Amino acid sequence: MRKVLVLTLLALVAVSCVSKKRLTYLQQSEENADSTVYQLQRNKYNVQPNDILNINVRSFDKETSELFNSSQTQVTNLNAGDLVFYLTGYTVDLNGDIDMPILGKINVAGNNTTEIKTLVETQLNNFFRDNAVYVTVQLAGVRYSVIGDAARPGKYVIYQNQVNIFEALAMAGDITMVGDRREIEIVRQKGTGVEILQLDLTDSQVLSNPDFFIQPNDIINVKPLGVKSFGIGTTGFQSFAAVLGVLASTATLIFTLSQLSK
Repeated sequence: MRKVLVLTLLALVAVSCVSKKRLTYLQQSEENADSTVYQLQRNKYNVQPNDILNINVRSFDKETSELFNSSQTQVTNLNAGDLVFYLTGYTVDLNGDIDMPILGKINVAGNNTTEIKTLVETQLNNFFRDNAVYVTVQLAGVRYSVIGDAARPGKYVIYQNQVNIFEALAMAGDITMVGDRREIEIVRQKGTGVEILQLDLTDSQVLSNPDFFIQPNDIINVKPLGVKSFGIGTTGFQSFAAVLGVLASTATLIFTLSQLSK
């Protein structure tokens, strides 16, 4: 009976522990462990409905330039983070258009920021001599959400042109001990639909994955490991203590029942 209990205890502890392999990021094979260079795939993002663009017009004719920046000059001195971008930026509507002062509606959906800059400059050349106008177009940061087994799930904004999956998760406090690093889901808007992508962060090949860089409005879903479903523990000691407690309670119950039956 003792042998059975001991073997059962050891089996449960072994199954419930989270191995180092499940927790370690960017693992390499032995033959690639020394000098592998991974090629990053930096694809330009095409704007979609509900994105917010920051567009600034500059030229030698300051008064004319201000006509196209009228919405921005009213709140230039505010320090309100996302609120400033929301109030001063141009939101892409459901038809893929932005509405600029004087120029009116410009369809930008499906274009990257470089292409949008060209579209806006082309229309502005009608108002400036010798094409003496300069336009900057930027996304108002990369907005995304983290759900599931991260330390701090929630909505985040990083003010960069590109953000990789590790930077995004770092903002959320990293994945917990019971989060599955091998099956990270990215829920991404695609035109009028949604696609679900999978990333294995324990494999160094993820660095060359085209989805290594997240996109605005992505939802990062961190799935739980099986040990969380069991509710046993995340470390060997926690698992041992939990299983030992269960076995002790079971043994006490069996002993009590056997005494009552006499």
